[in-house]
Amino acid sequence: MITIRRATLEDKPAIFAFLEKAYGDKARYKYPERWEWQFEKNPYKPNDELPVFIAVTEDGQVVGQSAAMYEPLKIEQESQILAWALDAYVLEAYRGQNLGFETLRINCENHPLWMGMVMAPSSRHILLKLGCQPTDKVIAFRRMAHIDPDSLWIGLQNRTLDKHLLRKFGTFLVKNLRFSYLGAWFINTGVNIQDFLISSRIDKNIKIQECTTISDEFDKFWQKIQGKFSIIVERDSTFLTWKYHNQPNMNYKIFTAHKNGEMTGYIILRFAKPPESNTGIIADILADPDDRDTLAALINTAVRQFKAENLKYISAASSIPAYQRAFRNAGFLKQKEIVPLLHNRCENPSYRCLFDSGHWFLGRSDHDWDQFPYA
Repeated sequence: MITIRRATLEDKPAIFAFLEKAYGDKARYKYPERWEWQFEKNPYKPNDELPVFIAVTEDGQVVGQSAAMYEPLKIEQESQILAWALDAYVLEAYRGQNLGFETLRINCENHPLWMGMVMAPSSRHILLKLGCQPTDKVIAFRRMAHIDPDSLWIGLQNRTLDKHLLRKFGTFLVKNLRFSYLGAWFINTGVNIQDFLISSRIDKNIKIQECTTISDEFDKFWQKIQGKFSIIVERDSTFLTWKYHNQPNMNYKIFTAHKNGEMTGYIILRFAKPPESNTGIIADILADPDDRDTLAALINTAVRQFKAENLKYISAASSIPAYQRAFRNAGFLKQKEIVPLLHNRCENPSYRCLFDSGHWFLGRSDHDWDQFPYA
């Protein structure tokens, strides 16, 4: 018989053994540091209970789980704890017994505000069955930063339907005509010209600097900016420190924008590292949606930083139309749409706006979209 219940700290060894079976070589990125940071020592936990729900066999083996990560959410003028649904997994030998549904159901029932954004199709299907409803969609963007000849050749091979023809003439093209080198040169030259023209339009009065500590200046900025957004995870210094300084396995860099001595925005970047692909990630960006100059300056800083490290692509995401326009103006192209799903058990009538269009601020590091290694 298999029991579905909330986990306790006594279950940690069994949970860690389960994670080894579930994630294999990537399990070391799931525990113990990240697991303790995300669930056990999360500063937004409403009580001492773990937000981890497990399927346990009679002999104490964990064979399935569903978890939640707590973050502080501003809804209009009020604060609430949001539970992000994540890490739902059932070992292959135990699938077909409804364990995935049951672990997610008990997870949902234990949280007033429960939400998923990036998830497997099977989890999305279950969330819809549990009554979750869509909120504002998030647009994921990507653009080229720099391409090397080898990456160009591999990309061409992957996109060519006639593999035999490509293999037949590939050696001649690469060795004799240096096709991939010339192609990479032309692409990088075009990207550099585009970025030069974009940089020439950046407001020189906006000063960008790297920030190694998250000071109370971020709190002052948050107090000033929060009214611009109806629904947003509270980005004060406590949250930013926990999310971007204390998160295991991550290497975020933070840059602030100032104009006339006043902070007008920030951007948080991550440089992917093996076993991840050669990508730069704009994890978070915050500025007044009406402040086009600051948005442009911050995104331009990200592009320059990533290009300096010869990263191939830059990825970003946002639910805010003004941010989406800023990304497009910086050469980003739409990659895909993500539709978050939310379950609301709160009876507060003002929370009806949760499902109204145009209210949510969501980006690339909300949920646990940005984790190492990314999918």
